[in-house]
Amino acid sequence: MPSLTEQIDRALSEGKLRADAAENIRRILSGEESDFAARVIGELSQANEWEELNDRFYKTLAFGTGGLRGRTIGKIVTPSERGTPTALGRPEFPCVGTNAMNYFNVGRATRGLIVYIQKWRSGQRMEGRAKIVIAHDTRHFSQEFTRLAAETASANGCDAVVFDGPRSTPELSFAVRYLNADAGIVITASHNPPHDNGYKVYFNDGAQVVEPHASGIIAEVNEPNGGTGSVPSQKVSDDTEVVPPKGEIIFTGDEIDRAYMERLETLILDRGLIERTRDLKIVYTPIHGTGGVIVKPMLRKIGLNFSVVPEQDQFDGRFPTVKSPNPENAEALNLGISLAQKQNADLVVATDPDCDRMGVAVRTSSGEMKLLSGNQIGSLLAWYRAKTFFDRGILNK
Repeated sequence: MPSLTEQIDRALSEGKLRADAAENIRRILSGEESDFAARVIGELSQANEWEELNDRFYKTLAFGTGGLRGRTIGKIVTPSERGTPTALGRPEFPCVGTNAMNYFNVGRATRGLIVYIQKWRSGQRMEGRAKIVIAHDTRHFSQEFTRLAAETASANGCDAVVFDGPRSTPELSFAVRYLNADAGIVITASHNPPHDNGYKVYFNDGAQVVEPHASGIIAEVNEPNGGTGSVPSQKVSDDTEVVPPKGEIIFTGDEIDRAYMERLETLILDRGLIERTRDLKIVYTPIHGTGGVIVKPMLRKIGLNFSVVPEQDQFDGRFPTVKSPNPENAEALNLGISLAQKQNADLVVATDPDCDRMGVAVRTSSGEMKLLSGNQIGSLLAWYRAKTFFDRGILNK
């Protein structure tokens, strides 16, 4: 039987394999941790799945201002990737490929981010170790990618504060500021299909990275060595350099949850309005995502009357009750609307897997449930806050 390298060369010469895919495959096979990749590539080669190999290797997943996003489960799952599936049927390992969301790309993204942070801190003459916060949603491999990101940060001299379970993107944003961290990472692909996952980066202001940090981080992650640069060392003498010691990995959860809910409570503009609308009935669904961690106790804390769609109140990266976990799609609200009709509820609220997107359906005067668009939701929120500020004299007309 021809060797794997010979199979790749033949497929390239026969036009089955793209030149860029072949180049990336060879690069992966020559790496330090190539045994598993070689098994997977060999299985796809033996099955003549050249289109799958082209999809997985024709480029390296690019890191942009939105971070990374791509398939973590291939269109074709090989026996080695399947391994021992989890209780929910997820493959044991993410798909191999330079264009896939996997350990290779999570590792290079985290190394590149830490390199940039260390250089930035050095330029700001900041003392002590860098610190990042890491959160993840309920998607396939989110927990494993979080662990790898934390271990990579620690190995490169950066402290990593890690949530002890799935948390929302907005809570991560809050935690970065609350803990005075240098940056934050969220492992999520938002409302993408179940086979995808992603990697978002936030800077010390709690917002997604913008210039000048964006281009600096992108350059470090996408540099030719795949983000394998090292953090700056400290020169002790002309011939001695000391690599920064490992950072700590610190787990957190309830402390940040409580602080976050306390901060959210301060944003309520009119407590009396809540008291006057106790009879308002709300149906909420997290669509198998992180929303229930904070939304449910927060609604309970402020005294709103709500119920939760039971079929969608479990963490499940398959999102089995919807075609797409996008709360702005009418189909994703079907179960919520059905429950609202049974309970004669006035409002249905849904959040996506990382709880940074919301869908709303309201009962009209005719008794029907009407889905609002994202633009309508945003306009109503802006109108209400602006009107309240004007009424109170906080803003002048």
